[in-house]
Amino acid sequence: MSHGYRCHTAFVLVTSEDKARRLSHALEAMHPKPIGVATIVIEAPTQLWEVGAYFDQTPNDVELQLISAAFEINEFQLSELPPTDWVAKVNRDLTPVKAGQFWIYFSHNKQTKPTGLRDIKIASSMAFGTGHHGSTQGCLVMFDKIQSQQRRIKKVADVGCGSGVLSIAACQLWQAQIVATDIDEVAVEVTSENIMANQLDKKINTGSANGLTHQLHTSLAPFDLIIANILLKPLVELASEIKDKIHKEGSIILSGIMTNQESELRKAYQSVGFNLYNKVVIDEWVTLQLGLSDTRPNPSTD
Repeated sequence: MSHGYRCHTAFVLVTSEDKARRLSHALEAMHPKPIGVATIVIEAPTQLWEVGAYFDQTPNDVELQLISAAFEINEFQLSELPPTDWVAKVNRDLTPVKAGQFWIYFSHNKQTKPTGLRDIKIASSMAFGTGHHGSTQGCLVMFDKIQSQQRRIKKVADVGCGSGVLSIAACQLWQAQIVATDIDEVAVEVTSENIMANQLDKKINTGSANGLTHQLHTSLAPFDLIIANILLKPLVELASEIKDKIHKEGSIILSGIMTNQESELRKAYQSVGFNLYNKVVIDEWVTLQLGLSDTRPNPSTD
């Protein structure tokens, strides 16, 4: 007998990142409320995005039609999946990830950690921001480069913390004071859960914030390292704010963009005084290290 439940899905394609983000917020406000909403870029050059909602009961078709009309998009494609124990499925499908010097594993997983790696435990109840994505892996690889530069890292801000993996990794590497924030309160809750799973709740502070506006940011700035693994538009909008909060000898790590978006992002940060130090590309996802100093830190490799 299955211990799962039927999952109803509603998917649609939209033609801009901004519309995808606004549409996802509209879906999250539905009744009955979806158990999850996901957005993913299908074709970066044409800005084609897929937005999907998952429900544990039949979604309100009238409300979906009203949302379609309000956003001037095609009708949602609805489907129903058979009963499945979704938590068990996620636990089976998510395998450990090696990124840089880190081994990201899940509490259910019994696979032996390779020697010489630092481990990060992910609570089995969450299924996103787990280190499988190229942008997260790129940030962890960039940590290795920054560590090799022997830079002073005492205060860190993780903007758009997601699952908290990057905050946990930074805490393990540098024993720094860390502020992990996200605009999504669910992400903050997940981050807190994972921080506790790694017994770092006394070293990493969390909060909900748009950018670096939290009181924690104000009280701790300037930061030696600011990490922002989000999307192109908010990254561009944060350029001046990040400059105001970074130490003059500090570094920033920007990720969540694809190769065709790198030029626009670099121009935005060059316009406020940042210089490129390092770049990592994984599966067409780009991670950049930038700083305000004209002198590129050494040693470093592209």
